[in-house]
Amino acid sequence: MLLESPPVSNLGETFLTDVKRSLLPALIASALAVAAGLAHGQEGEQVAPGLYVTTDEGKTFLIKDGEVLEMKAGESGFANEEGLKKIDTLPAALNWPCSGAVAMGRRFATYALDDLQTKNRAGEIAERYFEVPEVIEPIPNWIDGEYHAVFSVDQLLQFSSPEYWYFHNPNREFLDPKRPTSLLISMYVGITLAIIDNNAFDQLRALHGDDAIPVTFVFNDSNAVPISYFGENVSLEEVFKAFNERGIKIADVPMWWLGDYHMTPTIEEFERFFDIPALNEIPADKQDALREDLATYGFTRKPIIVSILAETGSMVVDQPQRVRMAAEMNIPRIPTVLNFVEEDSIVARCGPGTPVGFGEGAISGETTPEPGATVPPGSPTVPPPPEPETPASQS
Repeated sequence: MLLESPPVSNLGETFLTDVKRSLLPALIASALAVAAGLAHGQEGEQVAPGLYVTTDEGKTFLIKDGEVLEMKAGESGFANEEGLKKIDTLPAALNWPCSGAVAMGRRFATYALDDLQTKNRAGEIAERYFEVPEVIEPIPNWIDGEYHAVFSVDQLLQFSSPEYWYFHNPNREFLDPKRPTSLLISMYVGITLAIIDNNAFDQLRALHGDDAIPVTFVFNDSNAVPISYFGENVSLEEVFKAFNERGIKIADVPMWWLGDYHMTPTIEEFERFFDIPALNEIPADKQDALREDLATYGFTRKPIIVSILAETGSMVVDQPQRVRMAAEMNIPRIPTVLNFVEEDSIVARCGPGTPVGFGEGAISGETTPEPGATVPPGSPTVPPPPEPETPASQS
Protein backbone atom coordinates (compact mmCIF):
# COMPACT_ATOMS: atom_id res chain seq x y z
CA MET A 1 0.00 0.00 0.00
CA LEU A 2 1.20 3.49 -0.76
CA LEU A 3 1.29 4.63 2.83
CA GLU A 4 2.64 1.52 4.48
CA SER A 5 5.47 2.14 6.90
CA PRO A 6 8.28 -0.22 7.95
CA PRO A 7 7.74 -2.80 10.72
CA VAL A 8 7.95 -1.36 14.20
CA SER A 9 10.96 -3.50 15.08
CA ASN A 10 12.99 -1.72 12.41
CA LEU A 11 11.34 1.68 12.76
CA GLY A 12 14.15 3.57 14.49
CA GLU A 13 16.82 2.16 12.19
CA THR A 14 14.81 2.81 9.04
CA PHE A 15 13.92 6.35 10.14
CA LEU A 16 17.57 7.26 10.78
CA THR A 17 18.62 5.72 7.47
CA ASP A 18 16.04 7.78 5.60
CA VAL A 19 16.98 11.00 7.36
CA LYS A 20 20.73 10.53 7.01
CA ARG A 21 20.52 10.59 3.23
CA SER A 22 19.47 14.22 3.19
CA LEU A 23 19.97 15.48 6.76
CA LEU A 24 23.22 13.87 7.90
CA PRO A 25 24.79 17.13 9.14
CA ALA A 26 21.79 17.76 11.38
CA LEU A 27 22.47 14.53 13.25
CA ILE A 28 25.90 15.73 14.36
CA ALA A 29 24.39 18.07 16.95
CA SER A 30 22.42 15.26 18.57
CA ALA A 31 24.68 12.27 18.00
CA LEU A 32 24.56 11.10 21.63
CA ALA A 33 21.68 11.66 24.06
CA VAL A 34 21.99 10.41 27.63
CA ALA A 35 20.48 11.21 31.01
CA ALA A 36 22.38 13.32 33.50
CA GLY A 37 23.16 10.29 35.66
CA LEU A 38 24.93 8.61 32.78
CA ALA A 39 27.68 11.19 32.79
CA HIS A 40 28.58 10.10 36.32
CA GLY A 41 28.29 6.45 35.42
CA GLN A 42 26.02 3.92 37.06
CA GLU A 43 27.15 1.00 39.14
CA GLY A 44 29.12 -1.45 37.05
CA GLU A 45 28.87 0.77 33.97
CA GLN A 46 31.81 2.07 31.94
CA VAL A 47 31.14 5.57 30.57
CA ALA A 48 33.65 7.25 28.29
CA PRO A 49 34.62 10.75 29.44
CA GLY A 50 33.44 13.55 27.19
CA LEU A 51 30.59 15.91 26.39
CA TYR A 52 27.05 14.49 26.35
CA VAL A 53 24.00 16.26 24.93
CA THR A 54 20.29 15.60 25.40
CA THR A 55 17.16 17.59 24.55
CA ASP A 56 13.87 17.47 26.46
CA GLU A 57 10.75 19.61 26.06
CA GLY A 58 12.46 22.24 23.96
CA LYS A 59 15.51 22.58 26.24
CA THR A 60 19.02 21.29 25.63
CA PHE A 61 21.25 19.94 28.40
CA LEU A 62 25.05 19.75 28.07
CA ILE A 63 26.61 17.27 30.49
CA LYS A 64 30.36 16.96 31.07
CA ASP A 65 32.25 15.56 34.06
CA GLY A 66 29.15 15.79 36.26
CA GLU A 67 28.42 19.42 35.36
CA VAL A 68 25.06 20.13 33.70
CA LEU A 69 24.25 23.24 31.66
CA GLU A 70 20.62 23.88 30.73
CA MET A 71 19.89 25.98 27.64
CA LYS A 72 16.58 27.19 26.28
CA ALA A 73 15.67 27.43 22.61
CA GLY A 74 17.94 29.83 20.75
CA GLU A 75 20.78 29.73 23.30
CA SER A 76 24.24 28.32 22.57
CA GLY A 77 26.80 26.63 24.77
CA PHE A 78 30.51 25.86 24.81
CA ALA A 79 32.67 23.32 26.65
CA ASN A 80 36.43 23.16 27.24
CA GLU A 81 38.79 22.01 29.97
CA GLU A 82 37.49 24.76 32.25
CA GLY A 83 33.88 23.55 32.09
CA LEU A 84 30.60 24.54 30.44
CA LYS A 85 29.33 28.02 29.69
CA LYS A 86 26.78 29.85 27.59
CA ILE A 87 27.94 32.04 24.70
CA ASP A 88 26.23 35.11 23.27
CA THR A 89 27.79 35.09 19.80
CA LEU A 90 27.47 31.97 17.68
CA PRO A 91 30.69 31.13 15.79
CA ALA A 92 30.34 31.16 12.02
CA ALA A 93 31.28 27.48 11.90
CA LEU A 94 28.14 26.61 13.89
CA ASN A 95 25.96 28.93 11.86
CA TRP A 96 26.84 27.19 8.58
CA PRO A 97 23.26 26.34 7.59
CA CYS A 98 22.29 30.03 7.51
CA SER A 99 25.42 31.35 5.82
CA GLY A 100 25.23 29.28 2.64
CA ALA A 101 23.67 30.16 -0.68
CA VAL A 102 20.79 27.72 -0.20
CA ALA A 103 19.69 29.36 3.05
CA MET A 104 20.06 32.88 1.73
CA GLY A 105 18.19 31.96 -1.44
CA ARG A 106 15.16 30.65 0.45
CA ARG A 107 14.59 33.72 2.61
CA PHE A 108 12.08 36.48 2.10
CA ALA A 109 13.17 40.10 2.21
CA THR A 110 13.25 41.61 5.70
CA TYR A 111 12.56 44.90 7.45
CA ALA A 112 12.64 46.25 11.01
CA LEU A 113 9.61 46.99 13.15
CA ASP A 114 10.55 50.68 13.13
CA ASP A 115 10.10 50.72 9.34
CA LEU A 116 6.30 50.41 9.65
CA GLN A 117 4.68 53.60 8.39
CA THR A 118 0.95 53.39 9.14
CA LYS A 119 -1.13 53.54 12.32
CA ASN A 120 -2.51 50.09 11.47
CA ARG A 121 0.83 48.41 12.07
CA ALA A 122 -0.64 44.90 12.35
CA GLY A 123 -2.41 45.30 9.02
CA GLU A 124 0.76 46.67 7.40
CA ILE A 125 2.75 43.65 8.61
CA ALA A 126 0.25 41.36 6.90
CA GLU A 127 0.21 43.48 3.74
CA ARG A 128 4.01 43.46 3.45
CA TYR A 129 4.08 39.69 3.91
CA PHE A 130 1.39 38.95 1.34
CA GLU A 131 2.27 41.52 -1.30
CA VAL A 132 6.08 41.86 -1.32
CA PRO A 133 6.68 39.37 0.46
CA GLU A 134 8.86 40.46 3.36
CA VAL A 135 9.07 39.65 7.06
CA ILE A 136 10.24 41.35 10.26
CA GLU A 137 13.72 40.80 11.63
CA PRO A 138 14.89 39.90 14.17
CA ILE A 139 12.56 36.93 14.66
CA PRO A 140 11.59 36.80 18.36
CA ASN A 141 12.14 33.69 20.43
CA TRP A 142 8.48 33.17 21.30
CA ILE A 143 9.13 30.13 23.49
CA ASP A 144 11.38 32.30 25.67
CA GLY A 145 8.73 35.01 26.07
CA GLU A 146 9.88 37.41 23.35
CA TYR A 147 7.42 39.03 20.92
CA HIS A 148 7.30 41.47 18.01
CA ALA A 149 5.26 44.31 19.54
CA VAL A 150 2.24 45.23 21.65
CA PHE A 151 -1.09 45.77 19.87
CA SER A 152 -4.60 46.74 20.85
CA VAL A 153 -7.54 44.41 20.43
CA ASP A 154 -8.97 46.80 17.81
CA GLN A 155 -5.99 46.10 15.54
CA LEU A 156 -6.02 42.37 16.19
CA LEU A 157 -9.70 41.78 15.44
CA GLN A 158 -8.98 42.22 11.71
CA PHE A 159 -7.42 38.72 11.84
CA SER A 160 -10.38 37.07 13.53
CA SER A 161 -11.72 34.04 11.65
CA PRO A 162 -12.90 30.47 12.30
CA GLU A 163 -9.65 29.07 10.82
CA TYR A 164 -7.10 27.29 13.03
CA TRP A 165 -3.73 25.55 12.73
CA TYR A 166 -3.71 23.44 15.90
CA PHE A 167 -5.80 22.20 18.81
CA HIS A 168 -5.12 22.60 22.50
CA ASN A 169 -5.60 19.52 24.67
CA PRO A 170 -8.79 20.23 26.63
CA ASN A 171 -7.57 18.18 29.60
CA ARG A 172 -4.78 20.65 30.37
CA GLU A 173 -5.03 24.29 31.39
CA PHE A 174 -4.08 26.45 28.42
CA LEU A 175 -2.14 29.07 30.40
CA ASP A 176 0.31 26.56 31.77
CA PRO A 177 3.29 28.17 33.57
CA LYS A 178 5.50 26.87 30.76
CA ARG A 179 3.45 28.63 28.04
CA PRO A 180 4.47 32.21 27.21
CA THR A 181 1.74 34.86 27.39
CA SER A 182 2.11 36.44 23.97
CA LEU A 183 -0.48 36.00 21.23
CA LEU A 184 0.46 34.17 18.02
CA ILE A 185 -0.78 35.27 14.61
CA SER A 186 0.09 32.61 12.05
CA MET A 187 0.66 33.91 8.48
CA TYR A 188 0.36 31.87 5.26
CA VAL A 189 1.69 33.61 2.18
CA GLY A 190 0.81 30.70 -0.12
CA ILE A 191 -2.93 31.12 0.52
CA THR A 192 -2.91 34.80 1.65
CA LEU A 193 -4.30 34.05 5.10
CA ALA A 194 -3.56 35.33 8.61
CA ILE A 195 -4.99 33.43 11.59
CA ILE A 196 -5.19 34.65 15.16
CA ASP A 197 -4.69 32.04 17.89
CA ASN A 198 -8.27 31.61 19.07
CA ASN A 199 -7.11 29.22 21.80
CA ALA A 200 -5.33 32.12 23.50
CA PHE A 201 -7.11 35.31 22.42
CA ASP A 202 -9.81 35.63 25.08
CA GLN A 203 -7.53 34.44 27.87
CA LEU A 204 -4.80 36.90 26.93
CA ARG A 205 -7.36 39.72 26.69
CA ALA A 206 -8.35 38.96 30.27
CA LEU A 207 -4.69 38.80 31.30
CA HIS A 208 -3.31 41.88 29.49
CA GLY A 209 -6.36 44.03 28.82
CA ASP A 210 -7.65 45.33 25.49
CA ASP A 211 -4.92 47.89 24.79
CA ALA A 212 -1.61 46.05 25.31
CA ILE A 213 -1.49 42.48 24.11
CA PRO A 214 2.04 41.26 23.18
CA VAL A 215 2.00 39.63 19.74
CA THR A 216 4.31 37.36 17.78
CA PHE A 217 3.76 37.00 14.02
CA VAL A 218 4.66 33.55 12.69
CA PHE A 219 5.74 33.76 9.05
CA ASN A 220 5.26 30.29 7.60
CA ASP A 221 6.95 28.81 4.55
CA SER A 222 5.19 29.28 1.23
CA ASN A 223 4.13 25.63 1.09
CA ALA A 224 2.62 25.61 4.62
CA VAL A 225 -1.11 25.70 5.36
CA PRO A 226 -3.19 25.50 8.55
CA ILE A 227 -4.83 22.18 9.38
CA SER A 228 -8.22 23.86 8.84
CA TYR A 229 -7.31 24.05 5.15
CA PHE A 230 -8.57 20.46 4.88
CA GLY A 231 -11.86 20.95 6.70
CA GLU A 232 -13.04 19.31 9.91
CA ASN A 233 -12.57 15.62 9.10
CA VAL A 234 -9.02 15.56 7.77
CA SER A 235 -7.35 12.14 7.67
CA LEU A 236 -3.76 10.94 7.74
CA GLU A 237 -4.16 9.88 4.12
CA GLU A 238 -5.23 13.34 3.00
CA VAL A 239 -2.29 15.01 4.73
CA PHE A 240 0.18 12.44 3.40
CA LYS A 241 -1.05 12.78 -0.19
CA ALA A 242 -1.07 16.57 -0.02
CA PHE A 243 2.59 16.58 1.04
CA ASN A 244 3.75 13.74 -1.18
CA GLU A 245 1.94 14.83 -4.35
CA ARG A 246 1.60 18.60 -4.01
CA GLY A 247 4.31 19.65 -1.56
CA ILE A 248 1.84 20.97 1.03
CA LYS A 249 2.76 20.71 4.71
CA ILE A 250 0.88 21.64 7.88
CA ALA A 251 2.11 24.54 10.01
CA ASP A 252 3.77 23.56 13.30
CA VAL A 253 1.80 23.38 16.52
CA PRO A 254 3.13 25.92 19.04
CA MET A 255 3.99 23.60 21.97
CA TRP A 256 3.38 19.89 21.47
CA TRP A 257 5.06 19.11 24.79
CA LEU A 258 2.12 20.87 26.48
CA GLY A 259 -0.42 18.76 24.61
CA ASP A 260 -1.00 20.88 21.48
CA TYR A 261 -1.76 18.73 18.43
CA HIS A 262 -2.87 18.80 14.77
CA MET A 263 -5.48 16.07 14.50
CA THR A 264 -7.02 13.05 16.20
CA PRO A 265 -6.86 9.93 13.98
CA THR A 266 -8.68 6.77 15.01
CA ILE A 267 -6.95 3.52 15.90
CA GLU A 268 -8.20 2.14 12.57
CA GLU A 269 -6.22 4.82 10.72
CA PHE A 270 -3.07 4.00 12.64
CA GLU A 271 -3.51 0.29 11.99
CA ARG A 272 -4.00 0.94 8.30
CA PHE A 273 -0.75 2.80 7.77
CA PHE A 274 1.55 1.55 10.55
CA ASP A 275 2.48 -1.73 12.20
CA ILE A 276 0.74 -1.22 15.55
CA PRO A 277 1.58 -4.22 17.77
CA ALA A 278 -1.09 -6.41 19.31
CA LEU A 279 -1.46 -6.13 23.07
CA ASN A 280 0.13 -9.56 23.67
CA GLU A 281 3.23 -8.40 21.80
CA ILE A 282 3.91 -5.74 24.44
CA PRO A 283 5.77 -6.91 27.58
CA ALA A 284 3.63 -6.95 30.71
CA ASP A 285 5.76 -4.38 32.58
CA LYS A 286 5.59 -2.04 29.59
CA GLN A 287 1.81 -2.47 29.46
CA ASP A 288 1.53 -1.48 33.11
CA ALA A 289 3.71 1.61 32.59
CA LEU A 290 1.77 2.72 29.52
CA ARG A 291 -1.60 2.14 31.19
CA GLU A 292 -0.57 4.11 34.28
CA ASP A 293 0.82 6.99 32.21
CA LEU A 294 -2.29 7.25 30.01
CA ALA A 295 -4.63 6.96 33.01
CA THR A 296 -2.76 9.76 34.80
CA TYR A 297 -1.84 12.14 32.01
CA GLY A 298 -3.61 10.99 28.86
CA PHE A 299 -1.99 12.90 26.00
CA THR A 300 -1.57 16.17 27.90
CA ARG A 301 2.23 15.86 28.08
CA LYS A 302 2.92 14.48 24.62
CA PRO A 303 0.82 13.57 21.59
CA ILE A 304 1.74 10.82 19.17
CA ILE A 305 4.16 12.12 16.53
CA VAL A 306 3.88 11.03 12.89
CA SER A 307 6.81 12.03 10.68
CA ILE A 308 6.26 12.34 6.92
CA LEU A 309 9.46 12.03 4.90
CA ALA A 310 9.62 13.84 1.57
CA GLU A 311 12.60 11.96 0.16
CA THR A 312 11.24 8.46 0.72
CA GLY A 313 7.53 9.26 0.41
CA SER A 314 6.74 7.40 3.64
CA MET A 315 5.37 7.90 7.14
CA VAL A 316 6.65 6.67 10.51
CA VAL A 317 5.04 6.76 13.96
CA ASP A 318 7.05 7.27 17.13
CA GLN A 319 5.14 5.30 19.82
CA PRO A 320 3.14 2.43 18.32
CA GLN A 321 2.84 0.63 21.68
CA ARG A 322 1.26 3.73 23.22
CA VAL A 323 -1.24 3.82 20.37
CA ARG A 324 -2.24 0.21 21.10
CA MET A 325 -2.66 0.85 24.81
CA ALA A 326 -4.81 3.91 24.10
CA ALA A 327 -7.05 1.73 21.96
CA GLU A 328 -7.26 -0.90 24.71
CA MET A 329 -8.31 1.84 27.15
CA ASN A 330 -11.13 2.88 24.80
CA ILE A 331 -9.60 6.23 23.88
CA PRO A 332 -11.44 6.69 20.56
CA ARG A 333 -9.21 9.31 18.96
CA ILE A 334 -5.52 9.89 19.50
CA PRO A 335 -4.03 13.43 19.57
CA THR A 336 -1.33 13.50 16.90
CA VAL A 337 1.34 15.94 15.75
CA LEU A 338 2.59 15.88 12.17
CA ASN A 339 6.29 16.40 11.50
CA PHE A 340 7.37 17.11 7.90
CA VAL A 341 10.94 16.31 6.87
CA GLU A 342 11.94 18.13 3.68
CA GLU A 343 15.20 18.28 1.79
CA ASP A 344 15.98 21.71 3.21
CA SER A 345 14.70 21.14 6.76
CA ILE A 346 18.14 22.05 8.12
CA VAL A 347 18.00 25.61 6.76
CA ALA A 348 14.31 26.11 7.54
CA ARG A 349 15.25 27.71 10.85
CA CYS A 350 17.15 30.43 9.00
CA GLY A 351 13.96 32.13 7.96
CA PRO A 352 10.75 31.53 6.01
CA GLY A 353 10.79 31.26 2.27
CA THR A 354 10.10 29.07 -0.73
CA PRO A 355 11.52 25.60 0.07
CA VAL A 356 13.75 23.88 -2.44
CA GLY A 357 11.83 21.74 -4.90
CA PHE A 358 8.46 23.45 -4.63
CA GLY A 359 7.12 25.64 -7.42
CA GLU A 360 4.82 28.66 -7.32
CA GLY A 361 1.78 26.47 -7.93
CA ALA A 362 2.47 24.03 -5.06
CA ILE A 363 -0.50 25.35 -3.09
CA SER A 364 -3.65 25.60 -5.13
CA GLY A 365 -7.28 24.65 -4.81
CA GLU A 366 -7.69 24.49 -8.58
CA THR A 367 -6.62 20.88 -8.99
CA THR A 368 -6.67 18.10 -6.45
CA PRO A 369 -5.41 14.54 -7.04
CA GLU A 370 -8.14 11.95 -6.60
CA PRO A 371 -8.24 10.73 -3.93
CA GLY A 372 -6.27 13.41 -2.14
CA ALA A 373 -6.46 16.55 -0.10
CA THR A 374 -9.63 18.57 -0.16
CA VAL A 375 -9.66 22.14 -1.38
CA PRO A 376 -9.72 24.94 1.24
CA PRO A 377 -12.96 25.36 3.19
CA GLY A 378 -15.53 27.36 1.26
CA SER A 379 -14.03 26.59 -2.14
CA PRO A 380 -16.05 24.73 -4.78
CA THR A 381 -15.38 21.01 -4.95
CA VAL A 382 -13.38 19.98 -7.98
CA PRO A 383 -15.27 17.18 -9.75
CA PRO A 384 -13.35 14.06 -10.80
CA PRO A 385 -12.58 13.66 -14.49
CA PRO A 386 -15.38 11.98 -16.52
CA GLU A 387 -15.19 8.28 -17.11
CA PRO A 388 -13.99 7.44 -20.63
CA GLU A 389 -16.72 6.33 -22.98
CA THR A 390 -16.88 2.60 -23.70
CA PRO A 391 -16.53 1.87 -27.42
CA ALA A 392 -19.71 0.44 -28.96
CA SER A 393 -17.84 -2.74 -29.94
CA GLN A 394 -17.20 -3.46 -26.23
CA SER A 395 -20.77 -2.79 -25.06
